[in-house]
Amino acid sequence: MFFLRLDSEKWMVLLYSEGEFWKNRRMEYEVLKNINQIIERDSKDTTYKFALLRATIEVIQEKSPYQEFKDNRVILPTGLLILKWLEYYYPIIEKELPQRNGDNLDSFTLSFRSLFKEVTNFYKLRGGLSVFYSDLVRGNLPDDIEDTVFQLCKKLRDTIKDQPMRYIGKSVNNTEYSIYKREKTTIQLRQPDKMDVNFLIENFTRFSIPRDYFNVMELMGSFITGMHSILINWAEFTVDKDRSLSMNKVLETMLKSPQEARNVLLSEKIFKKLKMENGTLECVWTGSQITNDLNIDHVLPFSVWRNNDLWNLLPAKENVNNSKRDKIPSLELLDKRKDRIISYWQVIQEIEQAGFVKEMNVNLITRQDFNQHNWENLAFDSLKEKSQYLIETRGFEAFNL
Repeated sequence: MFFLRLDSEKWMVLLYSEGEFWKNRRMEYEVLKNINQIIERDSKDTTYKFALLRATIEVIQEKSPYQEFKDNRVILPTGLLILKWLEYYYPIIEKELPQRNGDNLDSFTLSFRSLFKEVTNFYKLRGGLSVFYSDLVRGNLPDDIEDTVFQLCKKLRDTIKDQPMRYIGKSVNNTEYSIYKREKTTIQLRQPDKMDVNFLIENFTRFSIPRDYFNVMELMGSFITGMHSILINWAEFTVDKDRSLSMNKVLETMLKSPQEARNVLLSEKIFKKLKMENGTLECVWTGSQITNDLNIDHVLPFSVWRNNDLWNLLPAKENVNNSKRDKIPSLELLDKRKDRIISYWQVIQEIEQAGFVKEMNVNLITRQDFNQHNWENLAFDSLKEKSQYLIETRGFEAFNL
């Protein structure tokens, strides 16, 4: 047996640290309790609050490269929320699911319904959500619909800031804009020559939330948006307005995402051509030569990240891809294969520059970062940060060799 002797100064440090730990835990508990109250008690006239909370959590958990920490608040572009709302509401508008009290098929009263319906009608025979999403991100919107999309994004911005941002938290704090705050801006919004994701992120103002809410959403967001919470409440709200709908059908519709399968085919085409030109192609994870067993691997698995961007699609041997499946590449493996990952990014950029860069701008690095001479290292560091978050915070299994 032995005794550890500590002087008074060290005891004070330990006691202070323990006090800070429990203080932080109490704060996190209060925030979780507040979020639960918001979901249960804040106005349920529309689904806006569900959409805003879900979008905020997803943007935070995707480790946006645009987040800025300032004075105990976290600032993010409203354009990222608009991008999420476009993804969420597209299938809902397309299938005319009721989203507001008093809705019926003749009176679909969401503020942005008519503009959104023009978009879904336009893309109905052009590939639907996936093609629309890709056209917007890459700046390839057809001239016939570009102005409508611009007006829709403006309407979504105004709806977000004037409705759920204003009222979320009122049941907790009895004041408006008590959690979400609009950041002041001098930007005059004018229609661009070409509407793309960078314009959306950089010109549609910014918002902020308290740092403690950010921390809880980052850590617990996947539980908040899971069963018995945002998505279920949203689906139940919809079914309650139309009893002919089933929960399974509504959830299937709401979880539809722009999978952009064309990118997988394009990636396969790029690496098959590279193999033919060089006579060889290296597995991104093992370094061994790919023969007739080329697979396109999602670096961050689609089941986890729901991302088919070109930067996330790299060549791997079939048996390696099957072994990796839903695992997240470890930081050690990423460091080991850094040069090969970057070299493949450079190949993709050379062939598909506009699309590759703009897809990176959504989730990996900002446009300003991409203009730096070392964008490859900045993008790679961002990829490592996402992997670390998924493994250490979200608890996904690491992939090692």
